[in-house]
Amino acid sequence: MFYIFPRAVPKKECRKLLKYCIKNTKFHDASVLNKGATDSGGDDERKQLLDDRSRIDPKVRKTDVGFITDKDNIVNEVAWHYLREANKITFNYKLEYFQPVQFARYRDGGHYDWHQDASGQNPHGESRKLSLTFSLTDSDAYEGGNLEFYGGDKPMEDMELPDGTVIPASQIYQDIRDQGSVIVFDSRDFHRVTPVTKGTRYSVVCWTVGPNFV
Repeated sequence: MFYIFPRAVPKKECRKLLKYCIKNTKFHDASVLNKGATDSGGDDERKQLLDDRSRIDPKVRKTDVGFITDKDNIVNEVAWHYLREANKITFNYKLEYFQPVQFARYRDGGHYDWHQDASGQNPHGESRKLSLTFSLTDSDAYEGGNLEFYGGDKPMEDMELPDGTVIPASQIYQDIRDQGSVIVFDSRDFHRVTPVTKGTRYSVVCWTVGPNFV
């Protein structure tokens, strides 16, 4: 289940955010970690990378990522706002806190195969509940790099909004790809980013955490 805010962030603001993210992000290769790796340095960015066990195989994921840990930044403000809005409109989950914003760069075949953001219930009694993503890059500046949700081999259906408005499936595909469109979805949903075949796709990702589902 997902909710879209089509072109919610204006292109001018996307360019501003992209410039900010590039300037303030130290990229890591998200596909080089090995199973069983442990954090030995206490670096928050590195620890966040190590916590994601799916980043162990370039066949599964080929991406450069970094985390923007400064809480008082404009990227957090945008991400947190739309996470809260989507939760009020559609999900109504109990949320406790937001995880650091991830800035991702997909280029030269960069992709992320089918996966879930939620890692299931954990001993601390909490889990990822909502995920957010949006592209900072103009959709004409790259080819491929589509965010897709798994539907059991069924084509995407039209979406009816709470106010009764119906969005055709063809428009949803375009809305998801458009620069500045914000997509919020259940972190348990399987999704992927198809390989980028030309250009570079920059995106922002964020997650919320709350009590385990019971």
